[in-house]
Amino acid sequence: MLTPISKATDFLCISTSAYVSQIIVFHDHATFTNVDGLLGLLGLVLPFITFQLTRVYRPFRYDSAFNSAFRALLGWFLAQFILTALSHGYPGREIREQWLLWWTVIAACTIIVGRLAVHALPLLLRSRRFAPPRIAIVAPFAANGDLLERIAPRTRNAFVPEVIFDPSLPMDTIIDHIPAVRELNTLKQIVRTRKLMEIWIINSPFEPISVEHLFDEFRDAFINIRVLPMSDGNISNAAVMGDYRGVPILNIMAAPDRGWDVVPKELFDRIFSFCVLLLISPLLMAIAISVKLSSPGPVLFRQHRKGMNGDVFSIYKFRTMFHGADKPGTVVQARKGDSRVTKVGRFLRSTSLDELPQFFNVLKGEMSVVGPRPHAVEHDEYYKELVQHYMFRYRIKPGITGWAQINGHRGETAQLEQMEARVRFDMHYIQHWTFWFDMKIIALTIFKGFVGNGAY
Repeated sequence: MLTPISKATDFLCISTSAYVSQIIVFHDHATFTNVDGLLGLLGLVLPFITFQLTRVYRPFRYDSAFNSAFRALLGWFLAQFILTALSHGYPGREIREQWLLWWTVIAACTIIVGRLAVHALPLLLRSRRFAPPRIAIVAPFAANGDLLERIAPRTRNAFVPEVIFDPSLPMDTIIDHIPAVRELNTLKQIVRTRKLMEIWIINSPFEPISVEHLFDEFRDAFINIRVLPMSDGNISNAAVMGDYRGVPILNIMAAPDRGWDVVPKELFDRIFSFCVLLLISPLLMAIAISVKLSSPGPVLFRQHRKGMNGDVFSIYKFRTMFHGADKPGTVVQARKGDSRVTKVGRFLRSTSLDELPQFFNVLKGEMSVVGPRPHAVEHDEYYKELVQHYMFRYRIKPGITGWAQINGHRGETAQLEQMEARVRFDMHYIQHWTFWFDMKIIALTIFKGFVGNGAY
């Protein structure tokens, strides 16, 4: 996850050092020849080849800051040695070698500082994206042997253990300075009190601990449950289902960890929604006036919906029903011929134009352009007990349009099978998401239009 930052930092250090050393040595710009320029460009590319040889960009969990800086310097000196050897065959090598010497020294210093800074970044930012997650460990017979010492070589800097759950313990105790509990209720209390977002199961997920109880207890809590395969023998690579921050794990119930892959999606959401709002501003004004004239009440309708990881936000829609038509605390889905819906509202709902204000939710970062559609909180409480994986839809940001919607699952879900089908499409989207999958859904939404038979 930090590798792109590391590469960008190295390039910035090398290129800046090249420019500074050029200013120091080449007082007269006329003496800086085309040959020097070509060798300078080669000097920007060559280190990233030698860095591969010295394994500079291996996963950070395997590396200390010292070892990382040492290998970077080794690769840098090797690149400069090659560059100096190549420059010998061209005229003006005396002043060029001074430049290369200054470049080598200045870049070596900045590379060391850059390496140390990148390694310190997780500690400085303490953000969810970079910092090692605080986790609960579920480990059978954790007291037998040095649990953390056994897993440390494979998981260094990958997590910070806060509690160990082992039902085989005779009593609650301390293992490697970490509280160890034997009761599931105690584990639940600690997880929720400390707001832990990760539960890692060490060894087999099936014996001797019955993890089904864990799934039942935490399935709606937006807590990631992963398995770290541990064995005295060799573990087949085929048995390892995923990789989390460099640690081979088996994701039992976890949100997709895409790291920097979601940056294009986040940028696209903001830029696209801003451009759309600018383009459709006359349409928004016309709809607002129509809603205001259709019946007394506010133009916009706000309703609490769940966002990513269950965070509640207010979703914006144009009001399509008579003001006060719903009883407080109850939400009834609109049906065909529903008397609560105004004439203007019926047209807005059938064309999905009532959803347009949700681009403001996207600008605020509460929603995405593409993702599972959020439902009313009351519907979530109802369906999460009836539909498997229903709440997993909220492991990512909800969207204005989605894979389920362009496949015909929008509007009313009068039958349980309709909601189950919608959840299946949402799960497919979450498991197979790519940026280009989003572009496909947006294109299909525009091509197919917003009209659907299920919206009343």
